[in-house]
Amino acid sequence: MLRIVRRGKRAYYYLAETYRWEGRVRRKEVYLGTSLPANLALLQADLQRRVWAETWFPEFEVIRAAWAALKRTRPDSVVRKAEHDFAIEFTFHSNRIEGSSLSLDEVALAIDKGVTPSSKSLADVLEARSHAALSERLFRAPETIDLSHLLRWHRELFHQTKADVAGQLRQYEVRIRGSSFQPPSALEVRPLLLELLRWNARQATTAHTVERAAEFHLRLERIHPFGDGNGRVGRLAMNVILVAGGYPPFNVDVRSRRGYLRALERVEEEGKSRPFVNWFYLHYHRQHKTRTRG
Repeated sequence: MLRIVRRGKRAYYYLAETYRWEGRVRRKEVYLGTSLPANLALLQADLQRRVWAETWFPEFEVIRAAWAALKRTRPDSVVRKAEHDFAIEFTFHSNRIEGSSLSLDEVALAIDKGVTPSSKSLADVLEARSHAALSERLFRAPETIDLSHLLRWHRELFHQTKADVAGQLRQYEVRIRGSSFQPPSALEVRPLLLELLRWNARQATTAHTVERAAEFHLRLERIHPFGDGNGRVGRLAMNVILVAGGYPPFNVDVRSRRGYLRALERVEEEGKSRPFVNWFYLHYHRQHKTRTRG
């Protein structure tokens, strides 16, 4: 929020951020001078990050330390079992958000027992198996996020069910059902995606890992580089960033689907990433503050 204080004929500009933390409304403010700077948007982003540095980031460091201690003190077999179980849960929720008909039990049976429910879509079963195998592999050994890996992940997810588009950037225009957002044209996809990957490489040494994971997921969804499966690839990528940085992965629960999609929509309405990043922080913290401390 921009605040202007007038004293006589002179105006003094301040940038203010009001936020609620630990049940109290707080405010952080910086003085801009007697004229508006040209880089106002960058200053706003910096102020927001300073707020996060005093609120969310210390909480995430507690989660990271607890996660490291948990893995360090558990036998390897227990850690591997937990990773496998998480991959199943993550697969269920991520695919269900995109319309899969499988229940959590059916996903587990399909992966662990090779059972294919006769009343359910074979495509849903095949995609669940591919998603779980890829997720578990990436959580154990995160890979570099670059164009070749993104294409490979997409191909691994969909080579059995969408062979004509698996592992390929879209060459056609798309619309997102139920959303007013119009993704970039097909001609813009590759240059925008390459710029996102360069941004991610630059941010790896400066931005907080949880912030970068949220931003990468958001920016990938806005580019919408694939004809299908953007959400699933985006949620995989955000977890690769988290795990590579020493943080536990994040499972976007299907029960939070409405709020998750609404947060993405608000980014388009407000022209800022803050609505989605704040949603991400809140739900990531809720998911892990008990699991890692309890």
